[in-house]
Amino acid sequence: MFWNKQRETAASRSSVTDDWRSLLPAEKKCLFDSIVRQWEDAYAIFSVALDDAMSLRSEGKIGRARQCVEIAASAIRNLTAPLEGACRTLGRTGRHLASPPSIAPLNPGFFRGEAARQNAHWNQLMHTVLFGGPSRFLHKLRVLEIIVADSAEDFCRVCDDLSASHHREASWVRLDELHYDVNTCLREIVVVLKSFLLAMPSASLAAFQSDLNASVIASPARQSPKPSLDSAILGRRAAHFRRE
Repeated sequence: MFWNKQRETAASRSSVTDDWRSLLPAEKKCLFDSIVRQWEDAYAIFSVALDDAMSLRSEGKIGRARQCVEIAASAIRNLTAPLEGACRTLGRTGRHLASPPSIAPLNPGFFRGEAARQNAHWNQLMHTVLFGGPSRFLHKLRVLEIIVADSAEDFCRVCDDLSASHHREASWVRLDELHYDVNTCLREIVVVLKSFLLAMPSASLAAFQSDLNASVIASPARQSPKPSLDSAILGRRAAHFRRE
């Protein structure tokens, strides 16, 4: 039985790779490129501000470094709120697809923060337990949404700590970890989006785009609700894998 599950997982990974290499139809490619470009632009602003902060800190210019950290903290939700909204929209629409998108489990080794690694490990474990593509697809999206939301919340909290206290090495290390994990989630969601668009009928494209735009409007920066693991899918042990 477990051998069969391992074979399914390997086949899923291969299918996701094939999806990533596949060409999208023109209309879908246009939408995919537009969405990813918006995410990449938001990520660039956030990342450049943090990179500047790290460089200034290495030069001993702590005051200016903290100012750049504050800019990064104000910019992170412009990235993470749309990513959270995308996870919710993909999940809602994906429930109704006749053929679920290809999906591969998260790799804990791709994350640096302990909480993100635990959530990724939980997704990896549940991928071998859940039967059927839809459940695996929904579970991965939920876990990604959680990691994104928690990372943004932790990033802003650590930035506040740096602004209110003396320089602390651990805080700077933590900011770097959170930046890395947010970037990992962005890349994972981009891959999921492409597999989703390949599986979605072209006739549903306009409705999906409308729902995605609405999800961004409904999740303004710093006000998007923090997601919770779906107990119907994850079970009671999910609480052990959340970072409170």
